[in-house]
Amino acid sequence: MRNHRFYFLLLMVTVVVSITFFSLNNDYSIKKNGNWAPNTKIQIDALIKSKSGNPNAYVVFDWDNTSIFGDVQENLFVYQLNNLLFKLTPEEFKYAFVHYADNSAIENQLIPEKDFSPPYLNNEKMPLNINLLAEDCIEDYTFIYNNYRAINPESIGDLTLDQIKKTHQYKNFVAKMYFTYLALYESYPSNTAYTWVIYVTATGFTSEELKNFVEKSIDWGINQKITRLYFDSDQSFIGRAGIINNSEIGNYFSQGIRTIEEVASLFNHLEKNNISVYISTASHQDVVEVFAENSKYGYNLPKNHVIGMRLRKDTSGKFIPYYDYSDGYAVNGKEGKTININNLLVQKYGSNPVMIAGDSDGDYNMITEFSGLDGIRMINNLPKVELVLIINRMKFGVIGKICSIGFEQLSVKKSHSPKVVLQGRDENSGKWIPSEKTIKYTSN
Repeated sequence: MRNHRFYFLLLMVTVVVSITFFSLNNDYSIKKNGNWAPNTKIQIDALIKSKSGNPNAYVVFDWDNTSIFGDVQENLFVYQLNNLLFKLTPEEFKYAFVHYADNSAIENQLIPEKDFSPPYLNNEKMPLNINLLAEDCIEDYTFIYNNYRAINPESIGDLTLDQIKKTHQYKNFVAKMYFTYLALYESYPSNTAYTWVIYVTATGFTSEELKNFVEKSIDWGINQKITRLYFDSDQSFIGRAGIINNSEIGNYFSQGIRTIEEVASLFNHLEKNNISVYISTASHQDVVEVFAENSKYGYNLPKNHVIGMRLRKDTSGKFIPYYDYSDGYAVNGKEGKTININNLLVQKYGSNPVMIAGDSDGDYNMITEFSGLDGIRMINNLPKVELVLIINRMKFGVIGKICSIGFEQLSVKKSHSPKVVLQGRDENSGKWIPSEKTIKYTSN
C-alpha cells in the first residue's frame, strides 16, 4: 500500500513539474519590441495561444508587400534589365513576349492585339499594343544578342556591358520592356503580366542558375535607396512604337526592397508553436523560395512551403515559356491562389488556414473564399479562417472593402468572426509602424 502511495505521489509531482515546465517554455506572444499595431498584435497572440500545437493549424501569407516591403519579382526584373541577365535566343524571346497563361486554358494564349488602356500611350499620344512593342523589343534584343557574349557566346560583336548600356538599343529596350509589363498589368487580367514577366526572364535558365542570381538581386534591392525610378527610351530612337516616356505617364519602378523583421519573427514564432507557415505568391516560386528559405534573411521558412508561379522545364532542366499546370496546379494569382491552397493545403491538413495575410486585390479571392467575408461564397464547407491580416497600403479596389471591414471592427467593440486586423507601415523607410494607418511615400 505504501509503495502504491509513493508511486502515486511521484506521478503527481511529475505532472505538476511537466505542466510548470511547459508553461514556462511556451511563449505565445510575438516579439514585444516590434512595430505592431497594438490591436493586431493582441489578436495574433490570442490566435497563437489557441492554436499552438494543433496539428491541423497553418497560416498562409502573401509575399510581396505583405511578408516583405516591395516586390521581389519586379526587383529581379529590373536587376536583370540592368545587368542583361537573359538566356533566350531571339526566337525564344519573340515567342515569350507575345504569350501568357491563365486558368481559362491549359495552354499558352496569345496576348490580344487590342490597344493598351490609357495612359499607356507613346510620347505622341498614339495608342500602343503588344505587337507594336514586340517589334521594337525583339529588334533591340536581337541587337544585344548579336553583340553581347555574356548572353550569346557566339555573338559577332563583343561589346562590354558598359558599352552595350550606352547604345540606343539598350535604352530603348529597358524603357519598353518595363512599359510593357505595367501596360499589361493595367490593361488585362493580372495573370497576363505575372506570367509574361517570368516567361521573358526565366526562360533558358535552370532552377539552380536562376536562384544564384536571384540572391544577388535581393541583396542589391535591400541595399538600394527607397525611391521611384523612371525608364525613358532614347529620344532619337523612335522604332515602331515611338518614344516611350515612362516618366510622363507616371510609370515608375518602386526601387528598394526590405525584410520585415516583425513578419520574420512571427514566422519563426508560429513554427516554434507548431503552426505551419506557407506563402502563396504571384511571383515565380523559385524566386520567392530564395528569399523565404535563406537563413540570412531571417524568415527561415521550411522547404516546400512556397506556392507560386511555376514554369515547365525541358529535358535538360531549363525553364521554358509554358506554365506548369501538372496535377491540376493553377496559375497562382487571384482565384488560382484559392484553388491551389484548397487542393494542396486543405487536402493535407483537413482544414482551412487559421489565418491569411495579404495586401492587394490579388489576395482578395483567397481571403474571402476561405472566410465568407464581403458576402463571397466559400470554396468549401470547412470552418472559416479565423483571422485576416491586411497590410494597409490604402488601396481602393476590392481589397479596400476588406480594409473597411477591419476599421469597422476596430470602432465597434464586439466579437467578430472572422476578425480582420490591419497593419500600417512607413513607405519612406520600408518599416512597419505601430498603427493601422500607413504613411504614404513622399518624393525624396
